[in-house]
Amino acid sequence: MPAPTQSLTIAADLAELARVMTMIDDFSTRMSIGATDVSALHLALEEIVTNVITHGYQGNATRSLSVQIEALAADRIRASVTDAAPAYNPLARPEVNTSLPLEARPVGGLGVHLVRKLMDVCFYEHRDGQNIFTIERQLGRAAGAAASMSIAASRLAASATLTLSGRLDGLSSPDLERLVSALITSGVRTLTFDLSSLDYVSSAGLRIFIIAAKKLKAGGGEARFTDLSPAVHEVFQISGLLTALGVAPRA
Repeated sequence: MPAPTQSLTIAADLAELARVMTMIDDFSTRMSIGATDVSALHLALEEIVTNVITHGYQGNATRSLSVQIEALAADRIRASVTDAAPAYNPLARPEVNTSLPLEARPVGGLGVHLVRKLMDVCFYEHRDGQNIFTIERQLGRAAGAAASMSIAASRLAASATLTLSGRLDGLSSPDLERLVSALITSGVRTLTFDLSSLDYVSSAGLRIFIIAAKKLKAGGGEARFTDLSPAVHEVFQISGLLTALGVAPRA
């Protein structure tokens, strides 16, 4: 049976946000999605759609964008926003430092930060002249609880970069495994793993790295591992993967 899906095309007008929120509510009612998850979807899609309308299309209401939401499983949901504005990867923005005092904090950037923290997977791709921003969330998370690992992903042609934050363990590894497999299957040949914000990795995560590197190498591609945090660097070293995976020495 096909996964439940709902889609909507809207004009690049902030007034159209009401239609997006209604679509989320209708879909959530059909799927019996809880209030905390509905609120997270509202916020994430509002931020993404608002950025497209305000910055991508610069308020040109004659342009349009599409929003799609689907259930990947009973406890997992995916949504995407597609537009034809100039290419722009919002995930390339530096992470917001929320520990800075008020006088040192810049104005702006919190929208993307909220999306990153509320979603388990954030993926940007520019394909066929369109920006595609996809998000995924595990349903049933306690209010205010962050995912054990978040993934920010971007793709340009046959190259993709995955920035991992948090803990890569037996619980969070299926998300990464599914995304890596999909990227390689769809033609990615250079896959870069940015591990600067990854605090922890277990053998479940190492297994994914090894499989990805082997598959890419067999197809003439390459897996790259950059900016390993000290804890992750130690695990790679103990496992003999610094050499096996060609990890560059730490500065």
